[in-house]
Amino acid sequence: MQESTPSVKVITLRAEQWQEISRRVFMGWGAPEDIADCVAKSLVEADLAGIYSHGVLRVADYVGYVKAGWWRPEGRPEVARETLVTTAVDGHHGFGQPAAHLALGVSIPKARAQGIAAATIVHTGHIGRLGEYAERAAREGVIALIAASSSGNGGVVVPYGGAERVFSTNPMAAGVPAREHPPFIMDFATTVIAAGKIELAPDKDVKIPKGWAVDAEGNPATTIRKFLEGGGLLPFGGHKGYALALLVELICGALTGAGVPKQPPQVSKPRGLGFGGNSAFMVVLDIAHFTDVDQFYANVDGLFNRLETVKPAPGFAQVMIPGAPENAQREKRRHTGITVEGAIWERIAAAAAERQVSLDDILAG
Repeated sequence: MQESTPSVKVITLRAEQWQEISRRVFMGWGAPEDIADCVAKSLVEADLAGIYSHGVLRVADYVGYVKAGWWRPEGRPEVARETLVTTAVDGHHGFGQPAAHLALGVSIPKARAQGIAAATIVHTGHIGRLGEYAERAAREGVIALIAASSSGNGGVVVPYGGAERVFSTNPMAAGVPAREHPPFIMDFATTVIAAGKIELAPDKDVKIPKGWAVDAEGNPATTIRKFLEGGGLLPFGGHKGYALALLVELICGALTGAGVPKQPPQVSKPRGLGFGGNSAFMVVLDIAHFTDVDQFYANVDGLFNRLETVKPAPGFAQVMIPGAPENAQREKRRHTGITVEGAIWERIAAAAAERQVSLDDILAG
C-alpha cells in the first residue's frame, strides 16, 4: 500500500479500501448510503474483473457529472409502470447502477412466474459494466440479455462508412448459468475497443492500432489525440458491428422512449440534466418454462467441456469460456489489490477534500 501524496505514480489498495473510499465520496456529494454502497461496489467489482475502464477511475467522473448538474445523487429509481411481464424503471436522474439492479430484481421473479420478462430503464446515470447484471442473473439461475445506449445524447462512434460521430459504444451483455462450470458471461461494446479505455488514458499522444478509430476526416486515427479531436471509434466487424450498434440504439432509445441521436454533434441538444447517462433494455428468461432444467444444464456443461478440450491454436493455452478471463482476474486482484494511476487518485482525493470527506483512516488500514 502506498501513501497518498501529490507525487505518487500509482496507488495500490485492497478492494475493501477502494469500496469504502468510493462510498464515502459519493455520500459526501449527496448520495444516500445504500445508493453509494451500490455504486461503489459496482466500480470495485469492475476493477476486480480487470475492466478498469469501468472501475474506480470513474469516481471523479461521476462526481463531475453531479457538479455539472447532469445527475442528481439523491435520485432514487422506481418502477414507473409494469405488467405481469414488463417493467419500466425511471431512475430520476440518479446513479445508474441502482436503477439497473432494480429493473433486474423486479424482472427475475416475473420471469420465474411467466417464463419471460423485459424491462426498460430511463432517466439514469451510467449503469456501469453490463456484465455485473448478467452475472447476477446467472447466479440466480436465469438467462439475461442486457443492452445500453446513451439516452439519445449520441457519442463517439461513427457508423460503418461514415466520418461523423452518431452512436455511443452501445454495449451488450448476456449471462447463461451452468452447474459444473462458471456461467457464460458475454459483455462487450459494439466498438473495436471500449471508449473509456482510450478516452481516460493519461497520455493522449500514445499510438493506437489502425482500425480502432478514425480522425475528423474519416482517416485512420494514429493517436488518442487524433481521435479526441473530432474523430470517432469504429464498430467492430465493420457493417456487422454497425448493425448491432444500431439495434441497441433502437431498443434502448426508441423503444424505451429515452430518445435517439437525431442531430449532428455540433447541433445536438445541450448538455444538461441526464447527460452522461444511459438508457437500457433487458430480457430475462426462466429455463424451466422452455425446456427440462436438468437437460439444459447437461447441454450447457457438455458444450463447455467440449470447448475446454479443443486443441489450442499456437499462442493459446486453451479455449476459454466467455467470463473465464474475468474470473481469473478476480482471483489475482483479491490478493494483489487494485492499482490506479497517481493522477486518477489525485482526482478522487480532490473530490473527497472538496466535501471535507476524510480518507486518512482508510489509507492507514
